[in-house]
Formats: sequence, C-alpha cells, structure tokens
Amino acid sequence: MHYYSYQAPVVKSSTKSCEIFDEKGEQIGSIQRYFSSPLHRVIDSLVGKNNLMVRVKAFDSHEKIKVDGYVKIAWIKKPDYYIHVFDGDRPTLSFHAKQTNHTTVNAEFSIENEQCKITTQTDMFDWVRFYEGNQEIAKWHARISEKFKTHMEMNENASIQDPLFYAVLGHMLYFIGY
Repeated sequence: MHYYSYQAPVVKSSTKSCEIFDEKGEQIGSIQRYFSSPLHRVIDSLVGKNNLMVRVKAFDSHEKIKVDGYVKIAWIKKPDYYIHVFDGDRPTLSFHAKQTNHTTVNAEFSIENEQCKITTQTDMFDWVRFYEGNQEIAKWHARISEKFKTHMEMNENASIQDPLFYAVLGHMLYFIGY
C-alpha cells in the first residue's frame, strides 16, 4: 500500500495549486481546479453553486500534465465526467465516469474505459473506496477536522498506478461534487 496526502483548499471554487506528497514527504505532483475563462468562473459561482463547470488538472513534479478531468454539463440528468491520463503531451487513456445511484450524500460512480472498470463507494464522512471487481485498489478521504487535509492510499495491484489519477477523481467527484 502506498500513502499520499495533500492540503485541499477550504472552498471548492479555489484554483489554488495543491501539492501532493508521498509517505516520505517528497512532492510527487500537484492538483488544481481551473476555469476556461473568468466568465466561466463567474457563471459557475452565480448559477452553478461552484460545481457546474468542474475542471481539474494534475501535474507531475516537473509540471507536466498527467491527468485532466472535466464535467460535461447536464441540466436535467446527472452529469458525465471525462478523465484523460497523459503520457508526454498526448492522452493515452480516457475514462468516462457516471453516477450509478440517485443520492448526493453517498454518491457511487462507475469509471470505465475499454480496458478496465473502476467503481466507487463511500459512507458519510468516511473514505471513498475505489474497486476493480470486488477488490479495493485505492481510497481517498478529505478530513474536515484537519481543514480538508486529504489522504490517499493506493494498492500495488491497481490497474492505474498513478496516484494523481485517484487525486483527480476524489477531488472532482467528491470534494467539488455536483
């Protein structure tokens, strides 16, 4: 099991870069919410309650993009999320995430592409758990008592061995939410 942590911003509309550290205290990358333009930020704040236009990027320790996630806006139905994992300048893996239950508090998601399917489950104020089949492969948790210090754990047998991928998923689906 590998352990990681980062300090999430106090407000979900923040575009502050959050550095991610491994268990040795070494920075492995960063995660950041971003908007396409200042107008999008204003619309998101006024109309969308800060979760309408969700875009999150993760960078490695050399500031190269590793993961880009965004939401496709849906006014009536639940939104669709798209996550692209990069190797160099080109996306090598693309995932589609969709909520599978009808509750906001303990939302469950299916994150999939042609090669693998990851599901999430959570209980209120507990870890978000990522599964491949019936096996837990990673977990993510933002602790309110620690001013949103976020903890992640990743198993060695996960198909996606990039902690930035799970950081983007947790941050986008559960911290910002919809």
